[in-house]
Amino acid sequence: MEAVDTRQEILIQASRLFKRLGYRATTTREIAKAVNIKQPSLFHHFASKKAIVEEIFSLSLNEAAIRIEEACRQEGPASERLHQYLVWDLSTLHRMPMAMSAIYTGDALKSPELAELADKLKSFYRALEDLLEQGIRSGEFVDIDPQLGRLMVASITIAHLEYSEDAVIDDPDRLARDGADFVLRAFRRPVTGTPL
Repeated sequence: MEAVDTRQEILIQASRLFKRLGYRATTTREIAKAVNIKQPSLFHHFASKKAIVEEIFSLSLNEAAIRIEEACRQEGPASERLHQYLVWDLSTLHRMPMAMSAIYTGDALKSPELAELADKLKSFYRALEDLLEQGIRSGEFVDIDPQLGRLMVASITIAHLEYSEDAVIDDPDRLARDGADFVLRAFRRPVTGTPL
């Protein structure tokens, strides 16, 4: 049990350091100090700083990538599928103890040694764009460039991550629904004759 707790604490403290200092400037020595363990003990749990980032990234993206692909393949209105995906994703992210926003907005994914993670994120984004395109073709969504739409969704997700890193979240499910509702309002094509 202690090993699991220490491993999670490494992830938590490393993510906070990545947010404050950036990936490149953070050292394993600083991470070990933040966890209050010796540097060799850190390597018992993670072979490198890169391995720590890979673990944080996989916790936030692996299941999300599977679910967005499923949402693309399912039947039914694209708006409902996008909304269901976003509620799940935001609710899941709000429950994670790591400060994950810096993994997506900082220097980590620009590092050559993490190119594989950057490619996984690009694949995820392509699936999200595909779902948006489905909604545009069906007339559910306004005619927006899917890349711009994907950036809008990503920005809302990052905003939720940053908010949860600095606030106590009492009801992550309600917050997730609020975020998903906000996104859908932005994309939904208005009914003719009604104000936006």
